[in-house]
Amino acid sequence: MRRKLSTIEHMIDGNIVYFVRLEGSVDPERLRLAIGRVQRKHPALRSLIRKERDGLYYEEDCAPEVPLRILRRVEEEDFRRESQFELTTVFPYDQPQLRAVMLQSERESDLLLVTSHRICDGMSMLTIVREVLRALHKDEDLIPYAPITTRDMIGDYQPPHPWKRKLTAVLVNGITRLIPHSRRAPENKECCLEWAADRALSDTLKQRCKAESVSIHAALVVALDRALLTVLRKKKAPALIESPMDARRGRLAALKSDMLFFGGGSLTIPTGRSAHLDFWARAREINEQIRKDIEREMLNIPGRYHFAEMLRPLPDAQMQSMVRLGDALKMNGSWNRFALSNLGNVVVSDSDAPFRVKDLRLYVHSFNIRLLGLVAYALNGEMRFYFVSDEKCLSSKQAAALKREFMALLRQQLIPAEQSASEALLGSRHLPDEFDPRAVDSPLLVMRSNAP
Repeated sequence: MRRKLSTIEHMIDGNIVYFVRLEGSVDPERLRLAIGRVQRKHPALRSLIRKERDGLYYEEDCAPEVPLRILRRVEEEDFRRESQFELTTVFPYDQPQLRAVMLQSERESDLLLVTSHRICDGMSMLTIVREVLRALHKDEDLIPYAPITTRDMIGDYQPPHPWKRKLTAVLVNGITRLIPHSRRAPENKECCLEWAADRALSDTLKQRCKAESVSIHAALVVALDRALLTVLRKKKAPALIESPMDARRGRLAALKSDMLFFGGGSLTIPTGRSAHLDFWARAREINEQIRKDIEREMLNIPGRYHFAEMLRPLPDAQMQSMVRLGDALKMNGSWNRFALSNLGNVVVSDSDAPFRVKDLRLYVHSFNIRLLGLVAYALNGEMRFYFVSDEKCLSSKQAAALKREFMALLRQQLIPAEQSASEALLGSRHLPDEFDPRAVDSPLLVMRSNAP
């Protein structure tokens, strides 16, 4: 099968790295076979990209096997070097859009799975991790499925006023053609922070959210909103918190939970609203707003894809000009948006697996736009947080202040007032050997995953 990349897929150019530390030995040949089985299931992993005059195309069932590098782990932190290398290495069009690295030691194995962000989002990448780990010790069949196309997302949607939509698309395309072509990529420098809320604080957060009848995501939105206003003040804080929404989970008939896909909808929440409200009263407002927005967004997805396919994809040179325009307008480098993604409770291995998942982390990088975002997920009973910001969005000092304020707000809502400040500080910890990459060219990516 041959198909043109969608407008959205053209625009997304970046990498996702998932790092998994396994306690127990992994046979390299068994790993190679497991990755091969997963590749044969997913069309996106069996396809190559062809560049033609009118854009990029996928050609399915012509990709070689997924590259796998086997290295000896000498130091515990070797995975950082390899993660950074894979994160910033472009996927050639004539190779599968997935790579793997295994670092072996006597008692542990570090597995890095790297994919192009344009073929899948963060939740899709978890599917790859889960299926590879399962295939390491089980020989179950992985059933291939037909490629997911933009037409599947649009379905039988027809705009109520086709001529208005066509006219709007013509005007937008005319305007975008006036954007100059920049010859120089934006100079990006990233600050990356990782930390965790310990099991006690994580359990308390879960219990309190249940008692207040709100999702954990709603509580995180309120904490982030108020932390941004405290650290940056209203004039400099992003105007919107954007939460990518997982369109799978039975919401769209064309998408199943085990399919690889990039895109779907996203929810936007204005910042700085209802500051007078109690934290949990505001969380209940946000929780109800998210519920309504999900219903509305699901109805809007077909129309949004329909319109996007009428637009001309911007080449990299024009994307670079757009980034520079955002810088000139002092829009925090991210067009006044802060991405908050929530992967939920992450379980990637079976209880009967011959190995144990000791650690799981993710990293994102973009080659064409800037990053400002926070990814939250739960692993082995504790909440994890991955924050990344370009210096044009936030300085490293502001990023550290935002992290402190964000966790302080959560602790204040969960720990009794009479508890000592020293005890409260025990509620969060740095992840061992904090990862702080400095990408050489324009890093970024908004992680598209299941937010609410």
